[in-house]
Amino acid sequence: MNCADEIAPDRIRQDWQVLCGEIGERRAGTAAEHRAADFIAARLAAAGCVCARQEAFPCLSLRAAKVRVSVQEGKRWKGVEGAVLVGAPGTPAGHPVVGELVWLEMPENACRLAPGSLRGRVVALFGPLPTEVNHHRRLVAAAPAAVIHIDERLPFGWAKNDGVYPRWAQLYGMPPTVTVPYTEAWRWRRDGLSWVRVDVRVRLQRSRSQNVIAELPGTDPRLPAIVICAHHDTQCGNPGADDNGSGVMCVLELARVLAPRPRRRTLRLISFGAEEQLSVGSAAYVRAHRQELGRTGLVVNFDSVSSPLGHFEMSCVGPDALRRYAVRALAEVGLDVVLRQEVTPFFDNFPFNHAGVPSLCFTRSNFPGGRWQHHSRYDTLKHISLAALMRLLFAVEPLVARLGRLQCWPFRRQLTTTQRRKAHRLGRELFGL
Repeated sequence: MNCADEIAPDRIRQDWQVLCGEIGERRAGTAAEHRAADFIAARLAAAGCVCARQEAFPCLSLRAAKVRVSVQEGKRWKGVEGAVLVGAPGTPAGHPVVGELVWLEMPENACRLAPGSLRGRVVALFGPLPTEVNHHRRLVAAAPAAVIHIDERLPFGWAKNDGVYPRWAQLYGMPPTVTVPYTEAWRWRRDGLSWVRVDVRVRLQRSRSQNVIAELPGTDPRLPAIVICAHHDTQCGNPGADDNGSGVMCVLELARVLAPRPRRRTLRLISFGAEEQLSVGSAAYVRAHRQELGRTGLVVNFDSVSSPLGHFEMSCVGPDALRRYAVRALAEVGLDVVLRQEVTPFFDNFPFNHAGVPSLCFTRSNFPGGRWQHHSRYDTLKHISLAALMRLLFAVEPLVARLGRLQCWPFRRQLTTTQRRKAHRLGRELFGL
């Protein structure tokens, strides 16, 4: 049976339009995210899945945000585009802060941070936000009035949307943190501009997000299942056509194509909520289903896989035998991938990795470090490729179908020692797992 004859591009295109054109932006804990979950659950049930259900979990929901960033040029203030990081607080008492601009290049300048050393100043942080907990704690203890983040991966003229690590913000605090366009920050530094005004007003509230779960049962429930997953929430200000409407389309279409196929192993289809707040939904699922994780053999995750130009990347967390098996199976049907083997906490497969479950995670990069439209107003249906998505589906479907039929896999259900140690460290630091 030929997968290429069964994958229906018109059906994918219609579902993509509903999710990203009609429902649109799907921030965690909002009514739009709930509508997306209802739509996905209905599509999975229609595909022939059983036990289609939603499991709710608590999340922090950004309901409103107003950001004003201005830089002093001579005797006047010039406003620039800004976006608040989801989970960061507003400026105190809803009032703007004005401060001298201090440049911080991370991570190399972290050693210079001392308690109170940035009090009353506004930090322009170039590079990644702290990815080590001690760097984050040093930044908070330095007490800046606000932080302006300039993402070195995205040298463009617009401000990206992003979020903070929720556990770190809860445990250690977080200064008001916004982003501005890279090109604006470049001009500030070049021209020696030194005073900025930041006004951030946000309305955050406790809410509920949801994971959508369904199954295609196998004939032998004793065999470890295969999880096929993506996430349906978005960042602010965009409909998430690539990130991650594309991943949801992969899950839905694989459910339809694989439903009538014979298999020994159960296929569990999951669409996670609140991924953009650092895989909150996936972590909630792992916490709620600890007992069944021992009967989960492999996770196959899809996240941002539809760039017209790009490189298909496959991150393999697991034994070398899994890597060899997957690369060979994909190459047999004409898909060559950039291989990654680093454990990373930035995808929904990570909480499973922490629990010892191997994973394959597929993405498609089009820019060093990711995608140029990442978390911006350009992540729309105009900037996706159905042809690219179908190339991936044609290659992954035979791989999953074959694994679902096998009684014994040609690889073990385990992580390497190095992967396991890193997963445990990151799980403790970032998720409290």
